[in-house]
Amino acid sequence: MGVEKGSRPAVENYFAECLRLEEEFVHPPKAKLLLVSQSPMGEEIGARDIAISSALQCYAPGTAAMTMRPEKKYQEIADSTLYAGHHTTRMHLSYTFLIEGASRDVTHDVLHFHPFYNTSQQSQRYVEAKEGSYLEPAKLTEQQREIYLESAKEANRNYFELLVLLEPEVESRLRSIYPRGGWQNSRVAERLETRSQKLCQEIARYVLPIAQITNLYYTVNELQLLRMFRASQLPNYSKEARLITAKMVQKVAEFDEQIMADLEEPFPEIERDDFNEVYIRQQKKEFDFQLGERQSQLILSPYNAREKLALAVRNVLGVSERNLSDPEALLFLMDPKNNQLLADVYEVGMMDPLTSCLREVSFTNATKLSHTADSQRQRQRRTPGATPPIAAMYDGNADYVTPFIVRKSDELRTKYELMMASSYRNIERCLKAGIPKDWALLLLPNAHAIRVVESGDLFDWFHRFKQRLCFLAQEEIFFITAEQAEQMIERIPESEMMILAPCGLRKSSSLSPKCPEGERWCGQAVFNMGIEDYKERRLI
Repeated sequence: MGVEKGSRPAVENYFAECLRLEEEFVHPPKAKLLLVSQSPMGEEIGARDIAISSALQCYAPGTAAMTMRPEKKYQEIADSTLYAGHHTTRMHLSYTFLIEGASRDVTHDVLHFHPFYNTSQQSQRYVEAKEGSYLEPAKLTEQQREIYLESAKEANRNYFELLVLLEPEVESRLRSIYPRGGWQNSRVAERLETRSQKLCQEIARYVLPIAQITNLYYTVNELQLLRMFRASQLPNYSKEARLITAKMVQKVAEFDEQIMADLEEPFPEIERDDFNEVYIRQQKKEFDFQLGERQSQLILSPYNAREKLALAVRNVLGVSERNLSDPEALLFLMDPKNNQLLADVYEVGMMDPLTSCLREVSFTNATKLSHTADSQRQRQRRTPGATPPIAAMYDGNADYVTPFIVRKSDELRTKYELMMASSYRNIERCLKAGIPKDWALLLLPNAHAIRVVESGDLFDWFHRFKQRLCFLAQEEIFFITAEQAEQMIERIPESEMMILAPCGLRKSSSLSPKCPEGERWCGQAVFNMGIEDYKERRLI
């Protein structure tokens, strides 16, 4: 369905309104334009020139030059393709931004919510958080500001306290994993000590608020930037999200004013009822009932998955069932000894007709995980999830995930639970003080539980399994992935041959070295384990 051409004054007024949202923040997030697709011929061509030339190429008997096209007849082509929804011509031009000072909320709820982007974000796993580094509202009363800042500062203090408390437990577990001789080598010992520090950061970050800021490189094509602006009145767009989106458009317009001619009014504001705490509580209860004792439960799978896969294999190979039975076809597809593409780090299998047979069956999981783990899960864009906005995650009660190492230590667990209780009390203090809900909920800890319904075909689940069953994967995601893998194998027993950590796949494929991580290896011979051993052998 196309759109009607919007009023330019209305677009410009809304755009200006979004930019004025800077006033809402003590330190507003920033966006800088770093890279833009350019012509290697040196000709200065803009966004609409590229879209027009691309559209003409579809009908050109030879080649339509990628050149400037200011003539009226060409501008009409730009408009007609845009308003008719023929948007692939707007996907050739890409922009890379440096976004600084953004909260973990906006990266989760907007910047990383859609599938068409690339990002390299500062990681709380590998970078120690800075005290006082969180998004701060500008328009609070003095009392409200004091309560908000006290709450954020307390979360920061808890983080640094937990870092220290974790050190003995983390180091003890690392020493039990790596050979004793390695610790006697100064170079190896230094590397392991660095890993110990980063593991402590990975766990301690659970107590940080999602208001904690981050920096990232962020790349989208022109079409996706136009979509983001048009979507900016949707309910999940916070003031921060609208401001960052407008700033990205502003920076592009400073470089290439043609984008402003493509910019349309946002989709009209959608009226939705406020999220009712009673309803949220009931929904969470129903969701958790489906999970039972698991963090992730397979809730939808085809009843004839094996038969569909086998049929697809025979079709691609041009072989009848008489010559290739279902078990033989699945062996041909799923055994890394037969299909070495399964172990390839470049995912070349997506180009291979045989390996692409894995796309013919899809699966859906219900998953409960922390906000920080979901921020990693959503980066697996090939298994997208239906994720609630922040307002639908909170019902007034403490609801959080406890990291694996913390659960295994009575001392750490007791301290962690006290920290979590304090975080949720502070949110209630903020709400009672009249702080707007969208700001108060930015004090939710990274540990806050999110419930997601996520789906994908077997090829894309396989990609996720391969990435997240590695013992270097973040521990919460690892254990969730192991649960999902076990349930997948129950449905398709032959998939056990390929649902392995990368080193296990490479061993089966006779590739060397077995571990592709080099010096970052986890310290254990995972390639000698079956997947049934993974959860028991993961110590950290």
